[in-house]
Amino acid sequence: MAETDKTEGEKLESLLRDNLESTAKILKDIRFIKKSLRWQRIWSVFRFLLIVVPIILGFIYLPPLIKETLETYRNLLIR
Repeated sequence: MAETDKTEGEKLESLLRDNLESTAKILKDIRFIKKSLRWQRIWSVFRFLLIVVPIILGFIYLPPLIKETLETYRNLLIR
């Protein structure tokens, strides 16, 4: 009986070691995935700003320039 307990204990210890190794690998993979997701969020915000900021600046700064250009063009047509 003591011999079966020993082999069962060894089996249990072996299973626990395998479980710890698997858990360590999973944690490593999860860290990699979290880093990847963080960079994806950063790049998506950067791309969004790269598109939206010029559009907003265009709405702010272009109307006076367009108005001035149209007035110059109208003056050329009238002459």
